[in-house]
Amino acid sequence: MRVRTNTSNRSFCTAAMKQLPGFAKVKIFLGLSMPLLMATSGFCVEPAARMFTAGQETKIQGVIVSRQGDTLKLRANDDSIGTIDLTDATRIQLKHGIFGRKTAMDLQSLVPGLQIEAQGRGNDKGELVAERVVFDPNSMRASRQIDTRVSPLEARTGSLEGRTGNLEGRASNMEGRQGQLEDQQRQTQQQVGQVKQEADQANQGVNDVNGRVSDLDNYQAKYSETVYFRTGSSTLSAGDRQKLDDLAQKAISEKGYVVEVAGFADKTGKAALNQTLSEARANAVIRYLEQQGNIPIHRILAPAGMGTTHEAEPNSTADGRKANRRVEVKVLVNQGVVEGSNQSNGNPVARPPGGAQQ
Repeated sequence: MRVRTNTSNRSFCTAAMKQLPGFAKVKIFLGLSMPLLMATSGFCVEPAARMFTAGQETKIQGVIVSRQGDTLKLRANDDSIGTIDLTDATRIQLKHGIFGRKTAMDLQSLVPGLQIEAQGRGNDKGELVAERVVFDPNSMRASRQIDTRVSPLEARTGSLEGRTGNLEGRASNMEGRQGQLEDQQRQTQQQVGQVKQEADQANQGVNDVNGRVSDLDNYQAKYSETVYFRTGSSTLSAGDRQKLDDLAQKAISEKGYVVEVAGFADKTGKAALNQTLSEARANAVIRYLEQQGNIPIHRILAPAGMGTTHEAEPNSTADGRKANRRVEVKVLVNQGVVEGSNQSNGNPVARPPGGAQQ
């Protein structure tokens, strides 16, 4: 399995490998070289670098793994790492809505963990000079939460590098203190065991973060509800309001969730009127969730008015038309953010055109 590493991990690998000859000396007295080598070798596998052809127009999708100033490191879908250069002319855009509407964003919105699509031309250094960078609201929300978990792990790796250096110095002093070798051997064995344990924990933490970054685009529907409307109406009944109250209470107890709302109409009347009616129904549900259900605005995706498409039942019968005058509400949980995502009760989301799940 490929282990993805960041700059801190690579510096730890370099320092650890330089220290191996010193540990070979310790082996004569303590027999400790192999455990230390095993503890450090897990960090030293690096992904392949991606080079961009100079002057060639290129489009690439991937996850930002690090950023330094106006330079991004991007892990593409094939696990290669490419360098993306941002300039004053680079357009940063947030894409949302069923019609692909885009909003201009600033450079500060590009943080590690964000899934982006970058388009531009290669330069003579093999880097991509970005003309445009596009991402969506779901990835932006998830990346900001993931970013708060990556920094502590990087600091922890740097601390382990310092401990490894101290251990070699202590082993060198033991050559001139033969009379105290037995006591120092027991102490050093305990310390090496602690360092190995912490190295294993840090390595596992890096693997966990890499897994979560890979899951940033994986949403699962955990809760759902459907409310129905009278002909030509977008007014919620008392029973429907109770359904939305219950759904809101379940949603706010989750981490990394968003709410998806899609409105529909039957085929009674003109198509343009039904399109407007489906949007009004979706907006009525969103207003209720925000005002009465206390769902934060940033947790609700842009509503989708689906008109008479994706009918639940045939429109040829009265019962079928009643079933089609509806709004579907789903609570989607981001598997890259939530702990214990493999215990989620939901199923992977498959979205039809327009963003609604059928």
